[in-house]
Amino acid sequence: MEEPINVKEVTKLISTSLKNSEFDLDSAAKNLKTLNEFKAYLTKKLTKMLDEDYSSLVNLLYRIDVDEEKVNELFSSSNKDFIPAALADLIIDRQIEKIKWRMKIKKGEI
Repeated sequence: MEEPINVKEVTKLISTSLKNSEFDLDSAAKNLKTLNEFKAYLTKKLTKMLDEDYSSLVNLLYRIDVDEEKVNELFSSSNKDFIPAALADLIIDRQIEKIKWRMKIKKGEI
């Protein structure tokens, strides 16, 4: 049985990935209880970056190691309104993937 992913683990991993970057999770992110709350928070941050600092956003996605093909597909779509929420999903999914890999390594499954 797979262990549930804790929102605190996801925010901690993202915070670690973002140390010394232009993007920072403020203290409000540490108090979020669910992944949906975190996604809403992250979507707002990504919307601002998309509007104000596109190059930092691209750097952030690279730093977190979000799938480049998925990002390119998002940015090539005609409906730009959903991009921040979709990027938030990609970031969260990537972090969850990393957490699951680490759990498997810790258990000796890999």
